[in-house]
Amino acid sequence: MYNSVFLYYGLLAMLTQLVIFRELSVLFYGSELFLGTFLSSWLFWVGLGSLLARRLLKKEQQVADYFSYGFLALSLSLPFVVLSIRLSKGVFSFGEFIGPVPTILLTFVVMSFVCFVIGGQFSLACAIASDKIKPEAALGRVYLYEALGSVIGGALFTYLLIGTVPTFIIILALSLGCITASFVISAKKISIKNSPLIALALIVLFVNFKIEPIVDRIQWRGYELLQQREARNATLSLAKMGSIKNVFIDGMLSASFPSPENYEPIADWPLLASANPSKVLVMGDVSLGALKEVLKHDPQSVDYVILDDSFLDLVMPYLDAEDIAALRNPHVNIHYGDARNFVKNKENKYDAVIINIQEVPNLKLNRFYTEEFYSQIKSVLSPNGVLGLSVASSENYLSPQTRKFNSSVYLTLRSVFDNIEIIPGDIVTFLASPSAIDMRKETILEHFNNRRISNRYFVPSYIEYKLTANRRTELKKLLEGTPGVEANRDFRPTTYYYFSNFWLNKFTSPLQYLALSLLGLIIAFIIFRKKGSLIFFVDRKESVLIFALGFMSILLEVILLLGFQVISGYVYWQMGILFASFMFGLFLGAVFGLRLKCASQRKNFIFLIGLSLGLIALSICIGYFIPHLVNLPAFQNIIIFLMLLMFIGTTVGVAFVVAGFLVKSNEIMAKAGTLYAADLWGAASGAIFSTNFIIPFFGLLGALNFSAVMGFVGLVIFLILSKDIRRS
Repeated sequence: MYNSVFLYYGLLAMLTQLVIFRELSVLFYGSELFLGTFLSSWLFWVGLGSLLARRLLKKEQQVADYFSYGFLALSLSLPFVVLSIRLSKGVFSFGEFIGPVPTILLTFVVMSFVCFVIGGQFSLACAIASDKIKPEAALGRVYLYEALGSVIGGALFTYLLIGTVPTFIIILALSLGCITASFVISAKKISIKNSPLIALALIVLFVNFKIEPIVDRIQWRGYELLQQREARNATLSLAKMGSIKNVFIDGMLSASFPSPENYEPIADWPLLASANPSKVLVMGDVSLGALKEVLKHDPQSVDYVILDDSFLDLVMPYLDAEDIAALRNPHVNIHYGDARNFVKNKENKYDAVIINIQEVPNLKLNRFYTEEFYSQIKSVLSPNGVLGLSVASSENYLSPQTRKFNSSVYLTLRSVFDNIEIIPGDIVTFLASPSAIDMRKETILEHFNNRRISNRYFVPSYIEYKLTANRRTELKKLLEGTPGVEANRDFRPTTYYYFSNFWLNKFTSPLQYLALSLLGLIIAFIIFRKKGSLIFFVDRKESVLIFALGFMSILLEVILLLGFQVISGYVYWQMGILFASFMFGLFLGAVFGLRLKCASQRKNFIFLIGLSLGLIALSICIGYFIPHLVNLPAFQNIIIFLMLLMFIGTTVGVAFVVAGFLVKSNEIMAKAGTLYAADLWGAASGAIFSTNFIIPFFGLLGALNFSAVMGFVGLVIFLILSKDIRRS
């Protein structure tokens, strides 16, 4: 019976993690800065719950009761967490980037109770298991079933739930599962004392069905929400304000229509710079307006690449006749899939390529601003073909951060193309070509008039103003002369770093960091106010190594996750199976580790050292071969990344179980809590530092070396503290 509950506990933890991540990603626009904060928050609170569970118990014989109450508490709190995340959107303005300090504080507060209870359930489960089997094997048994349940949960999320079942329905189903688990645990003890708690949980779930629509109206105040769709790759929302319809992708305002002032320049500049744009490639889901504009130039064929059909399904009922006619034009070919993979596998030559993808370069979007991607674009351009893209800038004054960002895009284009032209403005347009681009006013206006283009915004007077020679020349010199700026590459994402620096400077003051540091010190004081609280850092040397391995494992997991995204496309709908692969590795590691319970202390000690060295070596090796995976087919890449994540999980899983055999403690909850906390807090540290500092400053490849150094330092400290075992 309890094995099934342990299995559900793992499934619950994985699905809760993925669903809350999905909800928070809408609030924080899917930024990698948020990804690290989310993982860190999850791991910190789960680790704290596992560490403090024993201290919160009044009587050890009531462990099963507390385990049952823990599931009831989760059943009540899970829907509340989702609703509170949605309500918190009303605190910030739509389209406003949320600074890192508010992101960290909000994430840690929202996730605190649920994650604390989930962590406490692990220690309680180990205590229950120790009554059924040998105490020394209880930790590994629970770890095994938790990992197996997580694998099932990750696979279900990726291949069945995401894009099919709304996240709030998933959460309510998990809450019902928690009530069932609580009922199973206390089936023999149903009494007047606990039966009202189960009834209360069921009533609260029913009430949540009624509350959800109210919360949705509050979070979209000021807008008329027309449609919302939870697709595989993103959460899409269509909201109306006045006569303008706005498309939000993962909470970020991505397009507005009708809005000719935005889409006319995006399409017309590269097409007017081309003498005969007969074959055109348009990339970007939100390019409907640009597509309509492209057809004014009478091309023979237009390839329109969008990620999937969810965007068109969302906006189709609200499009005007011209947009619908553009989509149904016989010259337009709609292709579903990742734009980068489309270009990589294309042999056609285009006269013009228009990139209309969100200009905010987080790592998910940074892959469309790299030297490698522009090289792929160059391979599908005709000798006189023109590439056009636009990014945020400033009309008259460039701040140092904006200048570096714009300069990075310019220098990256220049590293691939021989000829670059710039049109200044609040939205700066870059035109790139293998051949010279004729941007004389006379030529552009001649093309405009000969093609009989009728526009509302992009008109001859606008063209003459924008092509003022001295403004364009001054901007080019300014971007060329920006010191310390590098070209942007897949695994050295400098553009991402420059934007992150801009973000940190714009939205964060030193006082916010001071407040965050003080909060961290207060939390540390509360946790470690007793002398014995630091025991797993000093006396329990195994926890030092587990902390380092946890740091390494999450850093490697994040790097592989982002590396897979750079290589193979949008990864967020595949996060479930990628996480599941890592958890399956933990499962295999726990199975293998339990076989070593009869081995001597010295053999387990040597084996633990070998595992650590293996993970350090893997971290170094990944840096050498991961860039070469760019040219492999997507199917081969997913297999390679799944195998790598599984291997890392297996290594960490074996190390965790073996470390448990080395800890000299007869108190199972103390052993489980301290080791689990060390593992999770190491991972929490790696998560928050990886995407906020390590990757932006060192790049993905440099972060791998940082991971190896961290693992080596942990191993050295472990060896220094292990004099007793080395002498035996």
